[in-house]
Amino acid sequence: MLFDKGKLEKLTLRAYKPAASKTEPPQVSTDPKDMYVVQVNPSNYQLSQLLNHARHKAPGSSASEAVWNHSPPANLNFEFLFDGTGVVPEPTELGDVPLVGAIASALSGGPKKFVVMDEIKKFDKLVYKYNGKIHSPRQLQLIWGKLDFSCVLSSVSYRFTLFKPDGTPLRAIATCTFCESVPQALTERKQNATSPDLTHLRDIRDGDSLPALAHEIYGKPELYLEVARVNKLVNFRKLRSASRVAFPPLEAKA
Repeated sequence: MLFDKGKLEKLTLRAYKPAASKTEPPQVSTDPKDMYVVQVNPSNYQLSQLLNHARHKAPGSSASEAVWNHSPPANLNFEFLFDGTGVVPEPTELGDVPLVGAIASALSGGPKKFVVMDEIKKFDKLVYKYNGKIHSPRQLQLIWGKLDFSCVLSSVSYRFTLFKPDGTPLRAIATCTFCESVPQALTERKQNATSPDLTHLRDIRDGDSLPALAHEIYGKPELYLEVARVNKLVNFRKLRSASRVAFPPLEAKA
């Protein structure tokens, strides 16, 4: 498509819908009210990852060994600009395409007025405010190009840098920290997808071998003989590409 070459992807925050039950994974809402598109993409962001270690010191020794304890969730730090001077256009789907955005703006009588405090309230409602239906602030999905980060807001602070003569803010910068947070039902579903207690169906690709697949799923490559028996494979050393093999629940032999 011609216009795809000029399209600028804007960082977008979407809220999860409340899950129907604890076992059902929540879905990201498609309601525009549950979405916020930033006015200007950030110029950078910071990803923070930590490892927590316990220290074990031998009696009489000053040296200690670091033993891994756990890895806390990752954090993403962003700065978002809210600009009501009219210099920066309001974020819209058509506005991200230069030519189409210009035509749409002209036909609509020019860009809408971007009111900084109204936008901050809209942003706060999505990422910060307590939601009575789930008894907590919203779970979020942060999307920017290939960046897809399931998270909650950890902190936000606003710095106001430009004002009208009456003191009304014309420009603000929000400094935000988002903490990785994957809904439990989604985590359990991912774990089940690799669990040896469940039946797995694998489409064979060139280079696949039954022992290697058995090792991947069960942690025991020697179980490939049982897999071959279940699937009635006569020549399991030469798997046919694009064929499908079932890996049933098997008890790993010692």
